[in-house]
Amino acid sequence: MNWTKLLYVLIIVLLYIPMVFLGANVFFSKYTGTNAYYHYPGGDCYQKYPYPQNPDAVTAAQRVAIDENQRRCQEEYQAAQEKWESEKLAYEGTKYVFIAIFNLLILLLALFLPLLQDSVTMGLFLGSIGATFGATIRFFDTRSKIGFIILVITFFAMLYFINRKKESFVSWKKK
Repeated sequence: MNWTKLLYVLIIVLLYIPMVFLGANVFFSKYTGTNAYYHYPGGDCYQKYPYPQNPDAVTAAQRVAIDENQRRCQEEYQAAQEKWESEKLAYEGTKYVFIAIFNLLILLLALFLPLLQDSVTMGLFLGSIGATFGATIRFFDTRSKIGFIILVITFFAMLYFINRKKESFVSWKKK
């Protein structure tokens, strides 16, 4: 085994995978960072409609009114959060498709570009497969049909790649 080639493969994989995810977050930044979680613009319902400090001073009618306001506020919060979550899933489905297409293109580049050294080809292959796997796990909830089709194409491209390049996989001996 040529350890230098293995080191090159490892370097390519370790840089490729974060590069793909960072690139996806740069180009698809809407739901990243502090915007990755839902923030209700109406504020906390229990602070917005609080009970008075002295519970003895609250009449039954006031208690019913406060409870009704809190309940309505919670329903508005729930509806707004569900809408935001569905928009986020659709957006992340697009992000997943971007990542999967990019990785498929890199896999095809590694497969059909004969000018690359074996260690570069292997690094691109393993990096694209690793990033596709990571993206599939990360964006599993998006249920992207297009992403699934791209994943199936990637799977068969990977099988073709391994079958076509099997000699270069096992022949990493020093000459």
